[in-house]
Amino acid sequence: MILYYVNNSIHQIPSFIYIALETGGKVLTDGKDSYALIKRDFPQIDVEFIESLDAIRERANELQPEAIVQPDFWVNHLFAECGGKQVQVFHGLSDKKYGRSKKVLLYDLVLLPGKKEEDAYRTMGILDKMKYQTVGYPKLDRVFQGKINQEEQRIKLGLDPDKTTVLYAPTWNDRTGNTSYPKFGVEVLNQVPSDINLVVKLHPNTKSYDKKYYPILKEIAAKKDNILFIDYAADIIPIMATADLLIGDISSVTHEFMAFQRPLVFLDSGFHLFQRKARTWIWQAGDVIKKKGQVWPTVLERLEHPEEYADIRQEILEYIFYKPDGNAAKRAAQAILEASSV
Repeated sequence: MILYYVNNSIHQIPSFIYIALETGGKVLTDGKDSYALIKRDFPQIDVEFIESLDAIRERANELQPEAIVQPDFWVNHLFAECGGKQVQVFHGLSDKKYGRSKKVLLYDLVLLPGKKEEDAYRTMGILDKMKYQTVGYPKLDRVFQGKINQEEQRIKLGLDPDKTTVLYAPTWNDRTGNTSYPKFGVEVLNQVPSDINLVVKLHPNTKSYDKKYYPILKEIAAKKDNILFIDYAADIIPIMATADLLIGDISSVTHEFMAFQRPLVFLDSGFHLFQRKARTWIWQAGDVIKKKGQVWPTVLERLEHPEEYADIRQEILEYIFYKPDGNAAKRAAQAILEASSV
């Protein structure tokens, strides 16, 4: 049996669920939202809701899986005694400090999305100590297979399919200066041109943890007919597909949007506590806004000339994603099954 674990961080589900469809097995979760979402959207997946971490640990020990797959760093305090091979698949691609950890050395198998992550761990001095395989990015297989259609996704979301669509997808306010919405959020929503669909897709943690800015943004969006406000959704990929341009900051979203090869505009909060250059590596792929009042003029300019930065976007795509052929989940599944049989 291959076992998967996710808590109530619903945004982590797309990072492993397509692998689970290939390997079979069981998902354990102590998150009610995660359980409901998997039951609804992936009925073919065997998922169990268990209320406490202690009970999950007991259940995992009872099942004695050959492998335990995790999109977060749970190895050393949740599944250390289960007996199965510990597999790390991560839940994002961003350059946030949290995204990379020496805890990878505790795993029997680490699945990397591409050369960029290989280089990052090489720079940390631990790549040659890791048990890893580079397989690609299963979350984006649908895009690389051409299965997500822009017009269809716009219609599903109730957007005018003939209208230019811009996606604003800021990360959550984790107090490290990664998010743009305290500085730019009101401007982005208030000044959106009437002939543009604006989709505001917040990180799921925003609704749960930000009691100051979340209601402000929600209230502004409710007053405008051309703003679609999405505050709690697990899978941003179909939402990305609707967009002709992404407005982002420091998050996995900006890396994942490379799969669509469309323009980006980055918003700089101006508040950086650590690793500024490392965290903003992706900003070479588009315009960077540092001052208020410049967001929509820049967005409109980039929509008029989407070819700007196209070459660097293509280079980044190839650097981030190993073999963007739509078969990453199959490669990941094969690697897990091989590791679990040893």
